[in-house]
Amino acid sequence: MAWTRGLQPPACGLVPPIRSALPQFLSIRTWGWQWERAVGMGHNQSLSLSSDTTTRLLLGAIAVLLFAILVVMSILASKGCIKCEAPCPEDWLLYGRKCYFFSEEPRDWNTGRQYCHSHEAALAVIQSQKELEFMFKFTRREPWIGLRRVGDEFHWVNGDPFDPDTFPIAGPGECVFVEPTRLVSTDCLMTRPWVCSKMAYT
Repeated sequence: MAWTRGLQPPACGLVPPIRSALPQFLSIRTWGWQWERAVGMGHNQSLSLSSDTTTRLLLGAIAVLLFAILVVMSILASKGCIKCEAPCPEDWLLYGRKCYFFSEEPRDWNTGRQYCHSHEAALAVIQSQKELEFMFKFTRREPWIGLRRVGDEFHWVNGDPFDPDTFPIAGPGECVFVEPTRLVSTDCLMTRPWVCSKMAYT
């Protein structure tokens, strides 16, 4: 055939242009892919930066809010709007829902009553057997309590009736004090310690 004598086949005449154009085409595709990648990376970086900024702003706002709350609480506390009180005053003893004050110095019954009244309390009124047992437990100096004879009957200082079957009283006196195991009545002018009681703070 004629093309075997040094001539190239017709189809082969198209190969050189294609081969020469191929590197350029690949270069364009590579550049385009690199551009898309660069744009994508920039977008991701911008999203990351935006997320970091939002987080920092949020944390900053929370910190400012907490600081403002602390400032307000400090101001209110300094003005007495917030009170963190113990259930009983200092030197008073809590039992159940009552506060008790056991004095150390001896006085007559009326003086003890006045002292309790000046502290918004009263000479102790015993309302249950458990409360009486509590008094026995902490009684060491036989203190006055808020029980006094009126006529032929005993009455508590708060006006409650006294039940002699629940709390038997020994002695012929008018005013009552607590011994370690019983209640005893004696002359109200006798001097001895006393016990005040009042409701605990709620």
